[in-house]
Amino acid sequence: MFRRPDPKRIDEARRGAVRNVLIEEDRMSATVADAWIRDWDAEAGRLGVERGSEYWTLCLAWIHERTRR
Repeated sequence: MFRRPDPKRIDEARRGAVRNVLIEEDRMSATVADAWIRDWDAEAGRLGVERGSEYWTLCLAWIHERTRR
């Protein structure tokens, strides 16, 4: 039986992957990583960025741009 992909679960998995990169590779605490992701969600909402794989690619780039200044 073929199961249809669940967009919400896929989005949650992508969010988790970005969070893991921030924690493991960028050495952020979980609290700080979550705050950056919340800030991105707010910014993306203002910009009208739609959720999908590109959303999370842009999220990571946006956070890296701000944390590496």
